[in-house]
Amino acid sequence: MIEARQVRKRYGRHAVLDGASLAVELGQCVVLAGDNGSGKTTLLHVLVGLRRLDAGQVLYDGRVLTGASAGTWRRARAAWGFLPQQVSLPPRARLGQLLRFHARLRGTGLDAPRAWLKRVGLADAERQRVDALSGGMRQRLGLALTLFFQPRLIVMDEPAASLDPGWRHELARWAQAEARRGAAVLVTSQLEQDWGPEAVHRHCSAGRVVDAPAGGAGS
Repeated sequence: MIEARQVRKRYGRHAVLDGASLAVELGQCVVLAGDNGSGKTTLLHVLVGLRRLDAGQVLYDGRVLTGASAGTWRRARAAWGFLPQQVSLPPRARLGQLLRFHARLRGTGLDAPRAWLKRVGLADAERQRVDALSGGMRQRLGLALTLFFQPRLIVMDEPAASLDPGWRHELARWAQAEARRGAAVLVTSQLEQDWGPEAVHRHCSAGRVVDAPAGGAGS
């Protein structure tokens, strides 16, 4: 579905990615673990077109995106949900305004985003401004805006980092449900967390992706 092949990315003399390869198929939840600086965030950014690679390829539905036009990337991303590690939302915007904007952007009505706002515990917060929310509430809002339109590909960078244990459990359930729905789900995580028995665990180390180490399936 989406695949990175032998991706290389350097910043000066430092090789952040050194031949990293990773594939995520429809109906699959892949959890990519790794220490800070291991390259996992850079790999996610390369996959979704936020950073250019120095060598290698990114493929989506079997078609090479590397070097493709901005329009080709834009059409592909229309079916993607991407949640960065730092959720950036207009601080003075009210949640209701964000719902309406994202509903228009994704071509849906308001029922779906409002249903997700309820799922993340913010059903009564439409009149609140973003800058009045706690860090965990902003993260949950980001999750709602990422998932409400049923994307084919879901990419989330450390989505559990700002959540308390109860909401981390809910996030894992949502990721499992999205994969069962048929989406391709890719998340990064440094936390010891259970992502479900069907999750595929990989590990980023020294700019490459390998099988998760023994005993590290929850990391």
